[in-house]
Amino acid sequence: MPAFLLTFLTVALAMFAGREAVRVARLAQGGMAIGPLLAAITGAAVLASALAAWLAGGLAGIVSGEYRAWLVAAALALAAVEVAILASPSAPREPTASLGATAIVLLAGVATDASGLLILSLALATGEPYLAAAGGALAVAGVLAFAAIAGEDWERMPRKALRWLVVLALVVGAGVVALAGRSLF
Repeated sequence: MPAFLLTFLTVALAMFAGREAVRVARLAQGGMAIGPLLAAITGAAVLASALAAWLAGGLAGIVSGEYRAWLVAAALALAAVEVAILASPSAPREPTASLGATAIVLLAGVATDASGLLILSLALATGEPYLAAAGGALAVAGVLAFAAIAGEDWERMPRKALRWLVVLALVVGAGVVALAGRSLF
């Protein structure tokens, strides 16, 4: 169960201040129907998390025990860098109403951003890829659904301050895992 909780918390934290939540809020604000958007979010969350867990299963025999904590620390540090450096995507000039296009963009975004790497590293470190994938999928779906429902209210949040608080939390987490990693996993 620690795999589920750890993955849920770290992925939710990274997603809350990340780019995909802003993208989803802007799609909802642009007039995309909430039902298809939630379906695309759920599909992207499940597929991206399953892909990360599958990759972790393939890497399990390659990455030895002592390096797994370092992989988690590196994933947390890279998530902090991503949240700090990458700006939010611009608002779409012509938001799409295509469920397929939205699902592909969300799947690519979730699978290749910090959340995908966090799911992969925590699945590998804990040795429980299914629980890590479930925690990651629930976090991604929950945060993105919250952003979709919030729509234009998501833009009113103090995102810059929130981003830096998330960066600080991720950097501290990376430091703790790097220093005490052998006893954590």
